[in-house]
Amino acid sequence: MGGVRGKSQGCGTCRARKIACGQERPSCSQCLKSNRQCLGYRRDRVFVLVQPGAKESSRTTRQDHANNQIILDQGPGNVIIMSCHIRQRLLDEFIGRCLPHTRFLSPKHYRPWLFLLPDIPTRSKALEFSTLAISCAALGRKFQDTALIHQSLKAYTRGLREMQRALWNASLMHDNETLAACLVLSLYELMECPDNGADAYLSHCRGFLSLIKARGMDAHTAGIGHDLFLGVRLQGILDAIGHRVPNFLCDRAWCQDPWTSRPKRMADRIADCLADIPSILQRYDQLSSLNRADILNSTYLLVGECLRIDQTLQDIYEAIRLEVSGPLYWPVLSQSFQSSAPGQGQFSVVYNFPDLKTATLLMLYWASKALLWATLSNLYDVIQLQDLRGAAASIVEVTSEKHNLGPNKYDESSPDRDSPTRDDGQNYMSMARNVCQSLEYCLQEDMSLLGIFAASTPVIIAIWAIRYRQNDEAELAWLMGVSQKMHQGLRMWPYI
Repeated sequence: MGGVRGKSQGCGTCRARKIACGQERPSCSQCLKSNRQCLGYRRDRVFVLVQPGAKESSRTTRQDHANNQIILDQGPGNVIIMSCHIRQRLLDEFIGRCLPHTRFLSPKHYRPWLFLLPDIPTRSKALEFSTLAISCAALGRKFQDTALIHQSLKAYTRGLREMQRALWNASLMHDNETLAACLVLSLYELMECPDNGADAYLSHCRGFLSLIKARGMDAHTAGIGHDLFLGVRLQGILDAIGHRVPNFLCDRAWCQDPWTSRPKRMADRIADCLADIPSILQRYDQLSSLNRADILNSTYLLVGECLRIDQTLQDIYEAIRLEVSGPLYWPVLSQSFQSSAPGQGQFSVVYNFPDLKTATLLMLYWASKALLWATLSNLYDVIQLQDLRGAAASIVEVTSEKHNLGPNKYDESSPDRDSPTRDDGQNYMSMARNVCQSLEYCLQEDMSLLGIFAASTPVIIAIWAIRYRQNDEAELAWLMGVSQKMHQGLRMWPYI
């Protein structure tokens, strides 16, 4: 794609009015006569496709570096960005057209970090080009404008180069703009998957985790630094769960100190519970190296930790219930998921919510429960395998007083259940199903990309819960089938 000058030599105002321009400077006679502001004679770039491998002229190269203006001579994107002379305007169009969410009701500092990008200064070229990349990509996909999508890839490539330069610059490395650019580039990789795999995204995850740690806790206690930290934190905890080894974000200090000037949200409290799981998974994996007596003692300790997390999650659920006037969710007939063979993962009944914020919290709560209960079921299996039925029975008896651990059957209309016992290990699947029955709400057209972003983390956790429990391929295929619509906004989805 090369940049060339347009044909008209008139001022910007006359060209917009499609009249002959006198071409006087600094203001033409037509604008003076009609008492209009003359926009001058600065030339716009018109991007046109060229043959691959064609030799690039020096003028094209210079114009290719001037990305403050992006004008397309055809395609729906032309209508959107004809007047977008700077990254800020294009970013506003992306947020307004691709993240229009009147039902995401929450205070300003609780909004997703994407909504805060326009408030971040644009001193950083890395942030300028990375936000240009996701804006062009999202708008291009929405309006099926291939030229705009191609432009997004060019901006992404430039953003990567600028990010590397920022990380080499000691005065820029720890800036909020650099961290924001790193987050935006990772989001572009989720949305567009430019290398047809997950390697680039995983590399960026490691990068922004290292950047957060290098910046230190003091950089994340207030302002935009805190908001960006919240955008990174859950992804970092998921990385630790995926590797079954805790990282620095799972440390108690990192779960407390960044909130010295702000109260924790419900989502932050759920993330605290998830931060404890990598350590449990790590110690579970180490059980096989212990002798029989130590295995039993360690398993009892892990069961106790899981039950404490379970109680904390239940307390969070009750707090969410108190925050919302009216029901948290209610069943409705599905509009898009059609019935298939019995038990094949399609639902005739799905859940509706008062707003996306509530849907996001409940899906994250259910997914966390699914992962926790799958881990508990594995621990109960370990106890059973030790052939100490009396000790195992006493564990069930003790925990049942607090958590009502009696067997119960799956009931689609009652999604909140007590913790599983070793005789009832399928409760984690009921939580995973709740996540799937919430997907249709998040994937409604008017939710746009924000609904897809909100649903992605709970779905991933629910998939892990099934895999951690029994690696049940049939159930896993069922869950992946239900979540296939995620691919329309996250092209990396098949690789996750």
